[in-house]
Amino acid sequence: MRVNVPDLDDLYLLVTIARTGSIGQASVELRLAQPSASRRIAALERSLRVSLLRRGARGSTLTPAGRVVVDWATTLLRAAEDFRHSVDALSRQRNSSLRAAASMTIAEHYAPSWLAALRYESPDTAVSLSVGNSSDVMDLVESGRVEVGLIEAPQVRPSLRHFQIGTDRLAVAVAPSHPWADRRSVTAADLAKIPLLVRELGSGTRDTLDRAMSTAGLQVTPSLELASNTALKSAAIAGMGPVVLAAIALADDLDSGALVEVGVSDLVLSRPLTIVWTEATSLAQEAVSLFLKAAQNDRRTRLMASGDAGNR
Repeated sequence: MRVNVPDLDDLYLLVTIARTGSIGQASVELRLAQPSASRRIAALERSLRVSLLRRGARGSTLTPAGRVVVDWATTLLRAAEDFRHSVDALSRQRNSSLRAAASMTIAEHYAPSWLAALRYESPDTAVSLSVGNSSDVMDLVESGRVEVGLIEAPQVRPSLRHFQIGTDRLAVAVAPSHPWADRRSVTAADLAKIPLLVRELGSGTRDTLDRAMSTAGLQVTPSLELASNTALKSAAIAGMGPVVLAAIALADDLDSGALVEVGVSDLVLSRPLTIVWTEATSLAQEAVSLFLKAAQNDRRTRLMASGDAGNR
């Protein structure tokens, strides 16, 4: 089935504008005429049928929809880059390839450094990375479509072999105007009483939250379920309610003050970062060794594994 995907150069232009803060600076960096860059962004907005930028005298800022599109565009551009590297590897007749899959939080915040370390350790290994939620990743590994998977789900299916390579935690965050922003902490009962912004069923983030609440004899009431960390953060910033995501996914917005973290006094919201594979996968053992070495050399993973992750 043919899918109408926006031009990758236009998406790269949008991501560059988001990073530099203005169409002018992005045009200089990409060696484009500013009027041409403006026309391309306008055409992209018409194609997607959403407003992406707010233009002002001091530069361009992303709309809430623009933040989401930039997040998705970054993932798509990364996948395109991985595709290009994989094809380059084939053209040079490299003798090794590895198909991997990662859950969204790992793909966005951990896998890039792990893949860089893996490439350094094994430059002849061409890696392709698929992204989905933890349930999707386990499906891909079970079916043999990838050799290894990286997930944050608290429980691994019995059909899969697994090894924990680190730990991270979930955090609850609200907009500064929310009544909880002035509270040091809330309880699990408080979370059960208010509709939450949460990830979709099947994600490791949602599974961790649901299991923690179930242990307390309580249940989550979602007000919004999405498969996008960025979209959920934007909703929380807009004042739609508390959001529950991986602390590392919230870090920038907590640092900037766009969101405020609220502790939960009686819930354990940590979860494992796990590599999974099957006995039938011939490349699994070598791939597991490479990913383990890369993850263990990642300072953030070591901090989380030792329980010293920054409690923002």
